Amino acid sequence: MGQPKKKNSEDAVYNKLKTAIRKRYIKQGSQLVEINLAQKLGVSRTPVRGAIKRLEAEGLVNSIPNRGAFVITPTKKEIEETFLVRAQLECMAVEIVAENCTEQQLAELRRLADSERKVFEKNMIDEYYTANDDLHLKIAEFSGNAVLCAYIKELLDRTRIYLILYDPFYKIEYSPTSEHHEILEAIATRDQQRARTAVRNHINNSIDGLHSAGQLPDDYISV
Repeated sequence: MGQPKKKNSEDAVYNKLKTAIRKRYIKQGSQLVEINLAQKLGVSRTPVRGAIKRLEAEGLVNSIPNRGAFVITPTKKEIEETFLVRAQLECMAVEIVAENCTEQQLAELRRLADSERKVFEKNMIDEYYTANDDLHLKIAEFSGNAVLCAYIKELLDRTRIYLILYDPFYKIEYSPTSEHHEILEAIATRDQQRARTAVRNHINNSIDGLHSAGQLPDDYISV
């Protein structure tokens, strides 16, 4: 009986901390001190420790030996470079898929795009991250190149972290789902150049979205 209660307590702490980091109530670079958080949340240090380890596994927190756990502080340059490398790899993948995609695979991509559109329209941001990544990762998977797919997955994980830390979808007017539609139409017509251009434009817009407020918050670009 004790284990489910412990798990529920850790889940609650994890969700509260992740939300606070995403909304920047806990600023980037902040140290997560177990005893302080336990007192504020009215729990023991055990669920706090477990929650911090989960955030570290996701890449939102970095633990430094003999210093403690800190919310990561990615720089603007680091984020842009990550998106640009991701663009190059996804362009490679979509060219292969545009040439070889089957009707069954295209139907699966359309299903994922439709699911993504629905969660975006409902402003279900956390679910959107998953739906968005599912579509991008499925295109990579359909390339048939396991190495390429693994690298794209790693970069998707990293860029998702950046979007959690600074979420452009609250500030931009365009719908990313329309750009995914353009990518799928290019695949459907087997137009490799159009598919490559659509992917590059989509990821460039993601980068531009980070600047949509005019400038990034001070805590976002601090190093």
